[in-house]
This record gives sequence, C-alpha cells and structure tokens, in this order.
Amino acid sequence: MLRAAVVGMGWMGQLHAGIYHQHPGVDLVGLVEPDPAAEQPLRDRFGVPVHRDVEELLDRVDVVSVCTPDHLHPQTTIPFLRAGVRVLVEKPLATSSADAQKILDARPDPHALSVGHILRFDPRVVRARELVRSGELGPLWHVDVWRDTTRTVAVRPSERTSVAWFLGIHDADLVRFVTGLTAVRVSALGRAVLSAHADTVYATVRYDGDVIGSMENNWTLPDGRPNRALAGLRVVGEHGSVEIDLGHVDLLHATSDGAVNGDTRNWPSRAATGVSNIRTEVEEFVRAAAEGAPAPVPGEEGLAAVRVVEMTHASLAADGAPVGAGDAR
Repeated sequence: MLRAAVVGMGWMGQLHAGIYHQHPGVDLVGLVEPDPAAEQPLRDRFGVPVHRDVEELLDRVDVVSVCTPDHLHPQTTIPFLRAGVRVLVEKPLATSSADAQKILDARPDPHALSVGHILRFDPRVVRARELVRSGELGPLWHVDVWRDTTRTVAVRPSERTSVAWFLGIHDADLVRFVTGLTAVRVSALGRAVLSAHADTVYATVRYDGDVIGSMENNWTLPDGRPNRALAGLRVVGEHGSVEIDLGHVDLLHATSDGAVNGDTRNWPSRAATGVSNIRTEVEEFVRAAAEGAPAPVPGEEGLAAVRVVEMTHASLAADGAPVGAGDAR
C-alpha cells in the first residue's frame, strides 16, 4: 500500500486527493494547505490530517501530488524528491527553464518525477500520436493548435500568470507528444485586455525538420458560451492530416431555461468517480511508483514544454521578434 499526500488543496488538489482517497492501492495519509479556513472542511471530506508545511510529511509518504500555484513548484517539489518520494507535479513543471532544471537535478533517479500533462492520457490524443508516429502522414508540413476559454476561467489564475502559462503549456506539450517535434523558434504577439498579463496570444512556431506551426491561446470568450473550451489540434503532412476537436462537449444538459455542454472526459465527478483523463493520469503515476517503472511523463518532457512558453513570453516582450531556444533563458 502506497502512502500518498497532496500539497495545495485548490480545485486541482482536491481532484487528486479524491482519486487517491478511493484508490485501492493507496493510503491517503495527509494534505498540505496553508489556508487555515480550509482545514476543517478538508478534514471532514477526506478524513486525514491537514498540515501547513511539507516538512511534516517528508518522511511519511511514498508518493505526492504537488498542486500548488505554478511559481511554488520548485520549493515544494524539491524537498520531496530529495527525501526519496515519487512526485507528480501539475503542469507547468515550473515558470522558467532554470527552475525546471533545478527540479530535474534534485531527482534521485529519472523516474522519481512525473509531470501532470493531462492531454497525454486522452485516448483521442494517443490515437493521433499513433497515426502521426507511424508515418502514415508522410513528412510533416505544418501543425496548428488552439485552446481558448471563457472569461470565468481567467478570474483567479490571471492574478498571477498569463494565458500562455495556464493554457499554452498544454499545447506546447501536446504538439511534442503527438509529433515528436521540438520547437526551435517562436514569434508571438499578445494583448492584455482583462488583466495585467497577456490574455490572448498568437504564436508562430518553427520546429525542427523545417516544420512550421501556429499556437493560439486566449481566455476571452464570453461567459454565455455553453461550452467554455474551444480547443483542437491539426497536423498536416505530405500524405494526409490528423485533426482532433478537444473542446470536450460530451454531455448536453438542457432545461426550459437553457442548455449547458458538460465535459465528462477530463474531470471526474465531485465524488471522483467514473473514467476521466485525470483519473488515468494519477492511476498511471501510482502504478509506476508501485512497480518501480518509468515515470508516465518524464521531467524532461515538462522542461521541453516550459521552454516553448518561455520563448513565447520572450517574443511577447520583444513585440513579436523571433526568439530561439537559447535566447529565452
């Protein structure tokens, strides 16, 4: 039985905790949340102690999910890695390639760290990867990826991060996972309309092999839109193309007052039941830890995604001037 903990008990942390709590091979032994107002509700829901500091759990757990705000990932993740704990850290791995590398350097072995890139566990994405990697499309020509959401999504994260870090990090990893391509240069333009950060970003990306692409991210869609996510991927090659609609409108709930499209694919229900990509992600992390197997999403993959967003931000700061991988560090 693996002893597990979750650090950072916001919405994502509670999803992780719910999955651990119901996993037959896991004993959820503690949570870390600095907000004192959250302590009793979390105790009531999960039935485990709630700590204020990670130091109280370092020698008591085998696996941990780090779901803190992005900029806190290094200071939260590194102590657990140095204590020999297997860590699943939510994306992005860090908010700079330098911090991401510090996390990688703290690993006792390459399999101790996995990064929470949830799209890698979407069956449609896995199938697209199989088609592209099989060579059926022939030499790749261009790749387009987009992820746009409603303004409600931006309310809390926009206080501390940009849409490129919050949404674009998904797409940076998605392209790499499906195609195997590495971004070598980015030119990006953005605009802040809701916050102090870029709320809409359009980037042109050059990948190795002379493949070109585009990446679009915003959280500016009106809240009245029934489906809060407009997302997808298109890969075009000499012999064909692969396209995925990642908008997640799997369930339509209609009443006399209107209709709402629900997402049943990514997130478990409030009770953390049912099949979902995040459940698969956590269960694969647990399986790898129990078997001593390789990390489902190695730290190097998380670092690669961070570098793409880092280049994007460097280009934004340079008013769209192209930025190469070595220029953004």
